[in-house]
Amino acid sequence: MRLLLKRRYTPRCTPGRLYLGHRPLCLMREAPKACFGREHSCLEEGVYELSPEYTEESGWMIRVGKQGWIKSLGPDQLPTSGIMAPVTCYRAEGRPLFTRLAFQRLFDELGCCWERGEVVELQVVSVGVPYLRESCRIPSYS
Repeated sequence: MRLLLKRRYTPRCTPGRLYLGHRPLCLMREAPKACFGREHSCLEEGVYELSPEYTEESGWMIRVGKQGWIKSLGPDQLPTSGIMAPVTCYRAEGRPLFTRLAFQRLFDELGCCWERGEVVELQVVSVGVPYLRESCRIPSYS
């Protein structure tokens, strides 16, 4: 099974929407793209295998390839490098809502596939946005 993450790059964060086929599963937020010169950056575009992992300190998380994670973050926590945080929706001022619920729904959806032994992949692509900064211009796959 392959999930599709369509995202846009902004100086403050990298918002996106996660799809299974044509069905949206949740919204995602990540650190800004490296070209914005921030300390943390989002994962590169590409295809990653997803796998569940559990630790006593953090609980359940989803490993994204070898360099990233999908995990629940509080609304006041900003994602760091390689971290994708599911979100159900955003308030008018941009604050994320129901982050734990979004992660649990996503984990429940993928858990059925992992129980059947399926390989779950995540394809990360950008949605075309006109950029002023030359370093941020990338091809659009939408």
